[in-house]
Amino acid sequence: MPKVTGLSPAKRRSGWTKVQLDGASLCLLPDEQVWRLGLKAGVEFEGADLEAVLVAAESAEALRIGLRYLSVRPRSRREIELRLRRDSISSAAIESAVARLVALNYLNDADFAAAFSRDRIRLRPCGTRQMRSELLSRGVSRSDAEAGIRTAMNDENVTEDELLERVASARAARLAGADREVARRRLFGYLARRGFSLASVRPWIEAQWPDDAER
Repeated sequence: MPKVTGLSPAKRRSGWTKVQLDGASLCLLPDEQVWRLGLKAGVEFEGADLEAVLVAAESAEALRIGLRYLSVRPRSRREIELRLRRDSISSAAIESAVARLVALNYLNDADFAAAFSRDRIRLRPCGTRQMRSELLSRGVSRSDAEAGIRTAMNDENVTEDELLERVASARAARLAGADREVARRRLFGYLARRGFSLASVRPWIEAQWPDDAER
């Protein structure tokens, strides 16, 4: 039967152990998993035992990658899953890693939606329709997206009308030298693309540049 022939600290990965089987490298495991699986030099494996070690190694690697990916910025659940698939991690290991990240509260789509929306409000303001669309495209459920947007709007103490005023005023200033009708069309299209409702956009534009028929 296959036998563990070596356990040594993994290079450039603190807290991990390199496992050798019959003189050849088998996998890397967190030290805690080595202890939990009872791995020692001389231990012989049956098929099921070896499979359990390999599954534990892949799940631990998936969790390590997920944590590193989350350390850069918040991510949605789907973004984590897609990142792990890029490394050819098995579906079972991805499911295990995601479940662990959720249990640790490192992965929470409602919190992600709130953080994402706060960034949009502060750095690139847009309408709630656009925020919702971008969150849905990242795999966030509609309910989590709506909850996150509400939280962000409350945290930033801002309304959608105020966001519209901020975005529309900045864009209108850049169109100051353009023909009035051209400016109206461009501003209308720009604000619509930024996710503001037509019911809000039209009155704002009319107040700035009334239609000829209303002058």
